[in-house]
Amino acid sequence: MKCSHCQNTFPKDSLQVCNDEGVELYFCCNGCKSVYFLLKENHAQSFYDKLQGSTLSPKEEKTSFSNSYYQSSSFREKYITTTQEGHSQITLLIHNIHCSACIWLNETMINKLEGVLEAHINYTNHKATITYDESKITLPDIIKLIESLGYGVSVGEQMGAKSQEEKRDFFIKLVVAIFCSMNIMWLAIAQYSGYFQGISSEYSLLLNIASFILCTPVLFFSGSIFYKSAFMGLKRGFVGMDLLVFSGSFITYCYSIYASLSGGESYFESVSMILTFVLIGKFLELKSKNSAGEILEALSSQIPQSLRVLREGQIYEVAPQEVRVGERIEVLVGERIVIDGELESKNALLDEVALSGESNPIAKIQGELLTSGSINLMQNITYKATKTFEDSSLNSLIKLITNASSQKPAIQEIANKISARFSQFVLVCALGTFCYYFFTHHPFNEALRIAISVIIIACPCALALATPISSIVGLSRAYQEGILFKQSKFLETLAKVDYLCFDKTGTLTCGTPQVIKELKFSSYNPALLEGLMQKNIHPIAKGILSYLSLPSTLQVTEVKIHSHQGLEAQYEREVILGGSVEFLRERGVEIPHLEGEGSVFAWSVAGELQSVFFLQDSLKPYAKEVIDSLKQKGLEMCILSGDSESEVRRIANELGIDEFYSKHSPTQKAKVIEGLRKRGKKIAMIGDGINDVLALSQSEIGISMADRNDLAIASSDIVLLHSDLHSLSQTFSIAQSTLKNIKQNILFSLLYNTTTIPLASLGYIAPIFAALSMSLSSLVVVLNAMRLKRVKL
Repeated sequence: MKCSHCQNTFPKDSLQVCNDEGVELYFCCNGCKSVYFLLKENHAQSFYDKLQGSTLSPKEEKTSFSNSYYQSSSFREKYITTTQEGHSQITLLIHNIHCSACIWLNETMINKLEGVLEAHINYTNHKATITYDESKITLPDIIKLIESLGYGVSVGEQMGAKSQEEKRDFFIKLVVAIFCSMNIMWLAIAQYSGYFQGISSEYSLLLNIASFILCTPVLFFSGSIFYKSAFMGLKRGFVGMDLLVFSGSFITYCYSIYASLSGGESYFESVSMILTFVLIGKFLELKSKNSAGEILEALSSQIPQSLRVLREGQIYEVAPQEVRVGERIEVLVGERIVIDGELESKNALLDEVALSGESNPIAKIQGELLTSGSINLMQNITYKATKTFEDSSLNSLIKLITNASSQKPAIQEIANKISARFSQFVLVCALGTFCYYFFTHHPFNEALRIAISVIIIACPCALALATPISSIVGLSRAYQEGILFKQSKFLETLAKVDYLCFDKTGTLTCGTPQVIKELKFSSYNPALLEGLMQKNIHPIAKGILSYLSLPSTLQVTEVKIHSHQGLEAQYEREVILGGSVEFLRERGVEIPHLEGEGSVFAWSVAGELQSVFFLQDSLKPYAKEVIDSLKQKGLEMCILSGDSESEVRRIANELGIDEFYSKHSPTQKAKVIEGLRKRGKKIAMIGDGINDVLALSQSEIGISMADRNDLAIASSDIVLLHSDLHSLSQTFSIAQSTLKNIKQNILFSLLYNTTTIPLASLGYIAPIFAALSMSLSSLVVVLNAMRLKRVKL
């Protein structure tokens, strides 16, 4: 619901309702309400016409809502979804997060709550997906915990505005820090010049006072993101990078005040530059994170705020979430289809490159399905919604990508455990270093300077960054190539796979078998076979229909599908059977010995064999090259198929695959995979049909083609948006490159800390260079991860 003045969108329950001459008005705050009536009193309401859909910044911000609102039915209906297990799930934006340690802290504390089943925070946009049991915990309890940690929460329409505001506040802090640091360095140059050339104590004190004035806003304004987070973390017993940064700079600041008053050497410029370097590092990290998450942002931006829906002969603009199945939607030229549906206009020309990767426009005729994400190219069209917005292809894709970046690879859990204890270790090292130098008769300021260098140079953030930034870039690169990982942990799992199980039809082959030979045993009516095949969606049925090529004029009844064997129907009380030779023989049909290559389909009427068809499917383009490239990666493989032995053997020989299994049911396929796992193999199953669902779920990784069966896609872990087999080879390349990149980052982080901390302890690194070094270490990790964008596949 929009505020009547500022036009910003807010939950209806959070707005003030005001009745003005019979018209209901809604205001987000008293400021907007006052301005609205002030304009009315002065006859200046034409102001709203001139806005032309623009929004204003509200005078007063709605930062949070009451517990009763979070538990209201309207909030639940709009923002809380129910999982298949019956649990509640919500997506919240957690703001004031500025490093991966913040993400780790929030995830750890939320997951510890009784009743919270799972909580994941997306590294790039800081959106938390929380699944919880409402019988054990309420949403206000979860939000209360997050706020007690020092972080804020936004939901729904608030999230975009809050995210932008948070970025704006960070940039202001960064600008203040840079401005003050640039000026304080001029003062430092004057002080160092005076130190060597001689300067009176009065002028030295004056320069120290000026440095103090410039340093203070950097520490307490620009550096507030560190000390607030450090304080809230300490309240929960958590020691992180924020505490290291703030304690090092604050101790230096306090000592500099003492030194200025006692005539010693101050380090105000070091305090300012330490915080500025760290903030610049955070800025570069933020830019990289935005770049890594640009795929999700690009997809999300494709969803308009409203659609044109035809209701009772009139056009209404409603939110996509409010469109019901069966409603008619109008789409103008150049607009994007947001909800899947059935075309009502005579024809349409669509650009489907966003989802399928097909670069050429796709022509549709009346009655054909339109996929959300497509762009209308030719003329205004009308179509009927066949799904809700929640279930539409585009929204499902966005949710999958969001989910993918929220899930953590196993290797990240190891890095998180190390970094969680690392900060405590650093503080102990710093204290030990200070005590050693102080009690071995070194000057107090020297002992303090070395201890501060130890605190500042340590960088647990680089270690915590190592995995998530590489995973995000890897996921983005994969999507650009038409590959969708449902969770980022599957990147690591796939990289460790050493055995591939291929389904044949539709995976290695085109999935369109053609009749190459027919053996007739009786004179039959082709229309009867046509009527039988119309009841089956199997590729073999489609191949026979293509071979017969005539309209069906006969309708069979009482159709029964016998899974992976054949089908049974009736026509004028006569039983019709169609399927494999074994299926017909089991039903008492006499079939002679047959010789021929390819898949075999036989059919009978009233127990009498009519004819037998031999069909062959052709290999997908470049299938042999892709198989060879996978072998070069050290992968073993086999074919798991329900087709005849002769057909599976033919395909295996053409591809050079030694191991194959034919005439296998879904259960038998799953048993083969179980046997391979007992042999110590890590298996990826690549399939595309309903008969592959069990095998896909049994393997370590299930891979399916997006243009095939929806159930297979739902059961898989990786979806290839293009049917081109090159995507499969690229999938393994991306997974292996990403895991290698993660290991490089972790190794660098460990080497950096184990090298620089001893150097700082020996007094070789000044605090200001320690801050620069710490920021550069995080930047190196980020830049190394960004190399995945350019890796050759």
